[in-house]
Amino acid sequence: MLGQIEIIDGDGRRMTGDDLPRRARQVLGVLAARHDRVQSKDALADAVWGADLPGNATAALEHYVSVLRRALQPGVPTARSFIVTRAGGYVFATDRARLDLADLRAAAKVAERRPGQLDVRERIVELAPELPFTEDEYADWAAPARAEVKAVLVAALLDLAEPAAAADPARALRLAREATELEPFTERGYRLAMVAGAALGRADEVVRWFDLCRRALADDLGITPSADTTSLRDRLLAELHTPGTRANTSPTTHESTGDEGDGGRADGDRRTADRRKADRRRNTTRSTDTAADDPPFVGRAAELAALAGGPGVIHVVGPAGAGKSALLGRLREEAPGRVGLGRGPGPGGALRLGWLRTVLHQLDRAADRTLDAAMGERRTLHPGELDAIAADLRGCVIAVDDAEHLDADSVSELRWLRERGPRVVVSYRYPSAIADRPLHALDADLVLRLDPLDERDLPVDALTASGGIPALVRPGAGTGDPALGEAVAMHLARQRTRWMAPAAWEVLRLTAALGPLRVEQLAAIGGLDLDEVLAAVDGLVHAHLLVEGPDGKVRHRSELVRSAVAAQMSAAHGHHLRSRLASA
Repeated sequence: MLGQIEIIDGDGRRMTGDDLPRRARQVLGVLAARHDRVQSKDALADAVWGADLPGNATAALEHYVSVLRRALQPGVPTARSFIVTRAGGYVFATDRARLDLADLRAAAKVAERRPGQLDVRERIVELAPELPFTEDEYADWAAPARAEVKAVLVAALLDLAEPAAAADPARALRLAREATELEPFTERGYRLAMVAGAALGRADEVVRWFDLCRRALADDLGITPSADTTSLRDRLLAELHTPGTRANTSPTTHESTGDEGDGGRADGDRRTADRRKADRRRNTTRSTDTAADDPPFVGRAAELAALAGGPGVIHVVGPAGAGKSALLGRLREEAPGRVGLGRGPGPGGALRLGWLRTVLHQLDRAADRTLDAAMGERRTLHPGELDAIAADLRGCVIAVDDAEHLDADSVSELRWLRERGPRVVVSYRYPSAIADRPLHALDADLVLRLDPLDERDLPVDALTASGGIPALVRPGAGTGDPALGEAVAMHLARQRTRWMAPAAWEVLRLTAALGPLRVEQLAAIGGLDLDEVLAAVDGLVHAHLLVEGPDGKVRHRSELVRSAVAAQMSAAHGHHLRSRLASA
C-alpha cells in the first residue's frame, strides 16, 4: 500500500491495483488503513461511497469484498481469507497477509523506543518509497494514514541525516531535501541541509537552504525562521569565511544520538528518491489549481468584480484546475493593502491558524503574540481577541484558499470576524465536498462557480488545447513540451474523476480513442449499462471534461486531456475499439 497498490502471492507472482475495480481498491484501502480493527459494513460503506451511497450499500460492499477474495486469493476458502468476516463487518488480518503499512507502523514504534537505532530508520525509509493511497489522497479514510506515514518518514529521514552530516554530507543533504519536500514546515530539515552544505564547504548552499526555509514559512504560515535557525546560518557562514576553520557539523538545537556508520546506502538512496519523485511533487504544493509553470492569468473580469465589491461571504468553487487559487491571487494583487490571502490546512496539514497569520502579515497587522498564545495552548481565539482583530480588519477581505478542511474552531472564528468587520472569501472544489464538513456552517451570500474560459479570453489554439481549463493554459499552448502538457492533463483528469463511478473513466477512454460518440454507442462498445453511461456523461460534462454537440454526441473538451488519455491505450486496443464501433 505504500506507493501504488501491489499484491504478491506466496510464489512471487505479482498483480497491481489496476487489475481491480476502483471500488474494490477503495474497500481494500480502507481495510488496510485500519488493519486489524473490525470495520462495520456501515462504516466501510460510508468511507467508500460517502454521500453517494448506492441503493443497497450492504450488497454492493459484500460484492466488492467477494471480488477481492476471488482476485487476491483464488481457490482459498473464505474462512482462510485475510479479509476476515467478523462481528457483522470485515477486518484485514495481518497474521494472514503481510502488509507493508503494518510493518511501517511496527518499525515506527521501535524507532520511538530506540532513538539511536539507525537500522530501524533505514527500514522505514526502505518501506515507504511513496505515501499510501495516492488515488484517494483527500478521502477522509486515507488522509490520516497519509499524514501518519509522512510524519514517520520525515522523522526517519532527519534522524538518518543528522549523523550523516559529518560522515557523508552529500547523503545528509539528499535526506534533508527529501524530508523538506515532504514536510516544508520543519525547520530541522533546513538546518540539517545547511549543516551538510557547510560540511561540503558550500556557503551558497547554506544561504540557499536558509532562504528556502524563510520562503516556505512566510508564504504558507506568515512567520519567519526561528532564532535557532538564523543563528545557525550566521555561525556556519562565519566559520566558512574564517581561513583554516572547518564548519562545525552539528546543529546546536538538536544533538546527534546515533551511530554514524551508514555511508554505504548512497546508491539505495538514489533509487528510493527516484521512486518518490512524483509523490513529492504533489506534496510540495497542495493545490492543483496552479500548474507547474504558472499559466498566465486571463479573463475572469466579472468574477474579480464580484469578489472586489460583492456581499459579505463568497464561496468560490470549481473542480481541480479551475483557477481558484489564481483568481484569489489576482484579487490580492489588485488590492494588496485590502485583501489578505491565506491557505487552508489540507487534511493533516499545516498549523490550525496558519491561514489567519498569513492574512494578518500580508495586511501588515501584528497579531503574532495573540496567535502564538492560542496555538501554543491549543485553544480557540477568545472573543476579545477576535474583536480586536476584526476591528483592525474593517474594510478588508479575508480570503482562504483550499478552505475545505478548515476545522470547526476556524470556521467559528471566521464567522465571528465576518460579523464584526471584514468580508470573507473561501474556495474549495464543490458544495458537495463540504456537505459534512464544518465549512458548511459558513453560510454563503454568493456561490461563485468557475466555468471554463472561452473565446473571449483565449486564442483558438490555446482554447482547443486547454478546453478553457485554466490549469492547462500555457504560453504557446499546444506547441510546448507535449510530455509535460499531457502529464498535467492526465493528473487533472484523474483529480476530476476520482469521485465518479468507474464507468466515467471508461467513457473518457472511449471518446479519447474514437472521437465524438452518442451515449448508445458508448454503452454498446464499452459493454456498459445505458443508465451508467448517462450518469457518467452527466458527471463528466459537469466536471468540464466532456462537451455535448448539437448532434447528440459527446467529445473531449480539451485536446490535451484527450491526447493524454488516448496515450494510455495501446494501438492494438484502439484498433479493436474501432472495429467494434464499425460493427455497432
